[in-house]
Amino acid sequence: MKGLVAVAVLLTASCAPAYKARFDMTSSQGIVWPGKPEKPRIVYLWSLQNVAGEQNKGGLLSAAAGEEEVTDPQMSPVLLRPQGVYADEERLYVADPGAARVTVIDRKTMAVIQIFQTDTGGLAYPLSVVASRDGTIFVSDADLGKVIAYSSSGKFMGYFEGELQRPAGLAIDRQRGIVYVVDTMGHTVYKYGTDGKRLGSIGKRGDGDGEFNYPTYAFADRTGRLYVTDFLNFRVQMFQPDGAFIGKIGLQGDSYETLDKPKGVAADSEGNIYIVDDGKDMVKIFDREGRLLLFFGRTGHGYGDFYLPTGIFVDDRNMIYVADTVNMRIQAFQLLGGNQ
Repeated sequence: MKGLVAVAVLLTASCAPAYKARFDMTSSQGIVWPGKPEKPRIVYLWSLQNVAGEQNKGGLLSAAAGEEEVTDPQMSPVLLRPQGVYADEERLYVADPGAARVTVIDRKTMAVIQIFQTDTGGLAYPLSVVASRDGTIFVSDADLGKVIAYSSSGKFMGYFEGELQRPAGLAIDRQRGIVYVVDTMGHTVYKYGTDGKRLGSIGKRGDGDGEFNYPTYAFADRTGRLYVTDFLNFRVQMFQPDGAFIGKIGLQGDSYETLDKPKGVAADSEGNIYIVDDGKDMVKIFDREGRLLLFFGRTGHGYGDFYLPTGIFVDDRNMIYVADTVNMRIQAFQLLGGNQ
């Protein structure tokens, strides 16, 4: 694969035994934001914690019990500390640094692939995951300092070229075949082809337009516009596919209109921008001018609640996926539009 650092080791598999995931639909459609008498705009759909279904047979952490010791986190039948989430029409992808693995779920069959191997050992701290149109899976590992490519079946393929200090968020522009890598410690976003070849970079350390202070997460919308969470500048910056700065939203503060600890970022088909505010345990929705439109979630452990959430993804159907990290789950929501 051109651009990927080649290795001489052939791995037969990087997956755990086949399991099936299970969505918890208990309160599906029963929780909405805003509440009455306002017209609902966001509805809760489901949560995902158990990625081994009924095939889980003792010795590992139980999603129901929650207190049993995990002897091998990579073999846990539940998510442990999910931080990155990505979805396409066929699959749901979860980067889980707590389990040092990436979980890939077939949305029709609920079959699970667990990816945890590299050419020389195992994943250490996978923070983000995306996939290309041909099914190639890309994973950023902060502790390894690498972005790793896997086949659709989970086989190791190689590394992205070039040095990275601490790769965190990934974003993919499928139409243009571009993968963006947020290097938090390098205060830079790198631009790659899906072949792993570095094409350029955006930004340097600073607080000016197009500069970053510990950036973390990123998202590319259907038009190719790139959104980057500029964590310690307490904002999100927006760029054209060529890297040109477009604008920024967000101010530091503890009110609803400001950002406390911005983490994941995404955008819907209407151009609204979703920012996970980890400090407030909620998702805040802004327009492109930075005006707060709505927020959803609160601190807690119930359906629709969050406890230190991190990553977020919005798909082409405006379905919203949030990595509810300390609650050990992914939660899904739907943006309601039109007459809904």
